Amino acid sequence: MRIKKFVAPTLAVLLFLALFIQLPFALAARASDYDTLDPVIEVLHLLKAGYVSESKVDPQKMREAMIEGMVSTLNDPHTVYVPPSDEVDFNKEVRGSYVGIGAEINIINDYLVITSPMDGSPALQAGVMAGDVVLSIEGQSTYKMPVDKCISLLMGEPGTDVSIRVRHLDNTEQDLTITRQQIITRTVKGLYRVGGDWHYCLDPDTGIYYIHITQFIDSTYSELTDALTAIQNQGTINGLILDLRANPGGSLTSAIQISDLFLKSGTIVSVKPRIGDPHSWSAHEKGTLPDFPMVTLVNGFSASASEILSGALQENNRSKIMGTRTFGKGSVQEVRDLDFNMGTLKYTTALYYLPSGRNIQRNDDSTVWGVDPDQGFIVPISDEDYIAHLRAAREFEIIRTDAGNLPDCGNPQWIRDTLKDEMLADAVDAVKSKLNGTGWPSYGNKDASLVAYSEEVRRAEETRARLLEQVNQINDRITDLEKNAEAVGAAPLLPKDIDLLDGAITLTDKNGNVIGTYKIAGGDVELALGALNLTPVGAQSKPEHE
Repeated sequence: MRIKKFVAPTLAVLLFLALFIQLPFALAARASDYDTLDPVIEVLHLLKAGYVSESKVDPQKMREAMIEGMVSTLNDPHTVYVPPSDEVDFNKEVRGSYVGIGAEINIINDYLVITSPMDGSPALQAGVMAGDVVLSIEGQSTYKMPVDKCISLLMGEPGTDVSIRVRHLDNTEQDLTITRQQIITRTVKGLYRVGGDWHYCLDPDTGIYYIHITQFIDSTYSELTDALTAIQNQGTINGLILDLRANPGGSLTSAIQISDLFLKSGTIVSVKPRIGDPHSWSAHEKGTLPDFPMVTLVNGFSASASEILSGALQENNRSKIMGTRTFGKGSVQEVRDLDFNMGTLKYTTALYYLPSGRNIQRNDDSTVWGVDPDQGFIVPISDEDYIAHLRAAREFEIIRTDAGNLPDCGNPQWIRDTLKDEMLADAVDAVKSKLNGTGWPSYGNKDASLVAYSEEVRRAEETRARLLEQVNQINDRITDLEKNAEAVGAAPLLPKDIDLLDGAITLTDKNGNVIGTYKIAGGDVELALGALNLTPVGAQSKPEHE
């Protein structure tokens, strides 16, 4: 008891001393922050008190602009401030969640059309079907209604109802009442749907399966384990194709969990923050999937968490990586909701490194970035061909009441002809070759760096071509304006693209007598005429002196 009485006061004294010592430093840091904000507050006060147009002084817009200004000085595209007005879209894009009816939509013939209801969504449960034309929302016609307004009407608070009138594909019309719910976007997909369920099997004869991860959010890992359970209920996984193409990334935790599913041991990723100690994650043998042949598909739009997963699988010799060099985003962001509902800040807090210790971040001076496909598995696809594939594959993702005939997805030629997906067809061939005992095939000796630079150059050339087309359109417009001006007797436009440096201007009086010739030292005819207060003959305004 004597010891307890002695220790407790001593600890209290030590804690008080520690607080007493640290408090001045904390106060000094905060005082420094306030000093930084002093001129900002002063400017705000002056504008609110005396700006000529009081209606333009909007404190909320100014506050948001100040935060956005601070963020912009970092020159980091991954650090952004999200004002309250944009948080719904931000949560939908980054967190994969929103409150609504759960349907993919499009505008066709000026009406809102349901592309497909989502899995387990309120829309699907209420009887909404793919192809339904939404004639009205809450009694308001959707004809020529902007899509943003349609979405705004369909979204709302969880548990509230929204009434819509739809026209089904059989031309019957129906009034539906749908209760809005929190919608979590599904990020794990198969190759096609049977009814509302995804079908993951590519080739039932050989046991090759296909899984497409579109994004990494908090629910992705559980979605994947559910898909794997469904697959294992169908049969043994003898081979797997994991599609990460155009996956923008997302949750670091989700990427680590999924990597651990495929790896028995080895480093998955390491993170080095600016403040604090580095940390790394390693795989565990318990719960690891069998070591079947595996191909992971990537392209130049596979970023962040998808690069963590593909890099971990490649550097631990677990999967062949096929496609083209990935995006090159090697930084980690934290998402923080600001106090008092003032918005959200997503900001970079650390860099991550692959098992080899390489950071994949692409900077302006980077010559190597991202994750490269394995040698022999570099399969470049043009943007046009990839878009054609996305359009073709979309038809097999739609939830329909009638699944129709099952596709021949185990046939690589069917994949090429119907899905327009050369890369996936090559991946199926590769896994089959490995299962047949002939080893991994090779798809040429292309250089990943050269392919990546070629894609960059091609996109830059396409951008230049679009800009030149705009310039040509502007030039044509100028030509038309000059012709119109000439037709009404206006003065011709001065040629601004002629170098007049060291040229000369000859002045005459109203009778045509030469007064003198003057050298143009600066090469700017407008400046020279302005200095003499002269205008071209035929212009609307007359010179003060002749």
